[in-house]
Amino acid sequence: MRIRTATALAAGLLLALTGCSSDSTHYTADDCAAAITATSTKTDRPAECADTSDEDYELLITAYIIKQSRTGS
Repeated sequence: MRIRTATALAAGLLLALTGCSSDSTHYTADDCAAAITATSTKTDRPAECADTSDEDYELLITAYIIKQSRTGS
């Protein structure tokens, strides 16, 4: 339950911070999260994550890992 709450809070924070961007040519946190796969690493980011800060990207990777561990994929 704590992991779910922490993940939801982190995702909400990322979305709020990304929504403050005035440049519409950048990908959003949602785009980055959707592009992350099992082969994504700290140094091998999807193009959609190029503008995502290191801290936010690590959080999205962690959320992906948690989601995959819950679904068994």
